[in-house]
Amino acid sequence: MSRRQIPPPRLILERERRRCMDPMERYAERHEHLELGNLSVLVSEPPPAEPAAPAPEPAAEPEDAALAREDADRVRYMARVFTPEAIAEAREVLGPKPTNSRDVTTYVRSVACLDRASRDDGWRSLPWAGSMEIADPCSSMGLEFANFAEVIAHVREQWTLARHARCAGEARIAPILLVGPPGVGKSHFAASIADRIGERLSIFSAGGAQDAMQLCGTDARWGNARTGMVFDLLSTGESAAPVLVVDEVDKIAQESTGSRDTPINTLLDLLEEDSARRYRDMSLQLEMDASRVIMITTANERERISPPLLSRLTEFHITSPTAEQRRAILQRHLLRLIERHRCPTGITFAESSVEVSLATPDLDVRTLLRMVRAGFAAALAAESDRVVLSPPRRGATKRRIGFT
Repeated sequence: MSRRQIPPPRLILERERRRCMDPMERYAERHEHLELGNLSVLVSEPPPAEPAAPAPEPAAEPEDAALAREDADRVRYMARVFTPEAIAEAREVLGPKPTNSRDVTTYVRSVACLDRASRDDGWRSLPWAGSMEIADPCSSMGLEFANFAEVIAHVREQWTLARHARCAGEARIAPILLVGPPGVGKSHFAASIADRIGERLSIFSAGGAQDAMQLCGTDARWGNARTGMVFDLLSTGESAAPVLVVDEVDKIAQESTGSRDTPINTLLDLLEEDSARRYRDMSLQLEMDASRVIMITTANERERISPPLLSRLTEFHITSPTAEQRRAILQRHLLRLIERHRCPTGITFAESSVEVSLATPDLDVRTLLRMVRAGFAAALAAESDRVVLSPPRRGATKRRIGFT
């Protein structure tokens, strides 16, 4: 049996040296002819793989492009009411903090107002888009407002168009005018619309108004300057479409039309979409987009309304409800009172009192609703399950106050 041959010591040392070498150096040396004794070695194995270079990181999106893309997404379900440029301009006009204690109070109040306006970067939600979308704000309104059928159909049509707009931020509900005798429920209808869409409601009583300060704010140079109703609705609320009711628009003082800052001129700016997009609050000198404010105006006499105002409104004539419509209104109002109060089970009207009330043609809706509330309160006080409607006494003398 042959003995295993042992390699020469020099070859053993050489192999040990190569084993301890860096892989790249060993690869380079193996491709050379090595003279080890009478051996000539050529190794042609592939080189060891180099570590893969890390993949290049994607280029960061420019900040302006990211903001533009975010705004493009928001405009599908929101609207920008206050722009950063307009707020910055208003802050510049406001200037530094004054030293006079009286001026400091006005300054602090103005800064707080601008801070509210800049909330959420000036964006506000829309009730016809996004997560707060309302499909039909007029559902079941026909029971309570049977004499408003045409108005309800119009609001439902406008709402449908707004919901299906490609860009929800560009949609708006056209201003409407409700003309009818006192007490038919015009203001109550406007308040119900605001309640159903979950929006804030402000009422501007136009009767005899001589100026527009209540709408657009007082001059910033006044020590007691106050912001206007439109700014307050848009800055403190979450929506770009609050409800603004202009009550008795036919009683705006006509002699005030010569001045620029009059209720009529201010209302014309709000009713016209293009000018409403650049509506300005005089107290802060702040421009805002008020074009989506839902405007509902009321009047008793159409002939007394300013023609420029009339041309910008969709007009509806509201008549007194029929006997059957009044019965439905009474029942609906009672159901709402039952929902909001703790009351005896099965409470309902005393039918005889309802018949008497319906047989009295000159009882308007406002009076009927007042009778329902009074009868409901009396039933609760007596722990009765019958609501008795008591018409107001005719020819009751008014109690005189003061010296006689």
